[in-house]
Amino acid sequence: MYHIAKDLRAKKSAELIIKGLYKSLEEKPLKEIKVSDISRNSYVSRATFYRLFDSIYDVLAYQCDLIVDEMLESLKSANFNSRKEAGIFCVKIWLGHEELVRTMVENNLPDLIHDSIVSHKDELKTLYHIDYDHDPYAEQFVFFLSTIIFTSFAIFHKEKGKRSIEEVVNTTNKMVVNIIQAWGIDE
Repeated sequence: MYHIAKDLRAKKSAELIIKGLYKSLEEKPLKEIKVSDISRNSYVSRATFYRLFDSIYDVLAYQCDLIVDEMLESLKSANFNSRKEAGIFCVKIWLGHEELVRTMVENNLPDLIHDSIVSHKDELKTLYHIDYDHDPYAEQFVFFLSTIIFTSFAIFHKEKGKRSIEEVVNTTNKMVVNIIQAWGIDE
């Protein structure tokens, strides 16, 4: 869990820690990174790290939450012709944070997306038309959605430069339809 106060100093320290994590990732794999590596690369003390974050994975979770915040804020002022267009817009926001997406894909961390969706459940209620507090299938929906999002990220990362974001989203949408048809759900 992370503990970022709403003051500028804590946010600036968290930002430096994020940058320090990515600099550390240039040196070694995520599983080998220690808080001391991040402290060295961010010029933020270990004490400050532990005041703001409980673990290295919390740094990634915090960044995911910031992206969902950015996405929700952007959606407030955007007008779309279709839900598909809105979906592509959201994926583009995520993929604009290439270091995080690469880290999640290379370390198989779809739970970061899942946890971020759950932590924003009230704000996302309108976007996904699901009442997390009263729908008995809400948790299944969140797992399925986060898996689809992660799969799109993995495909985009793997095929970088070969297909556009729109093509990856279209392929993902087709695969979901194929799954529904294969399972006979539309009957």
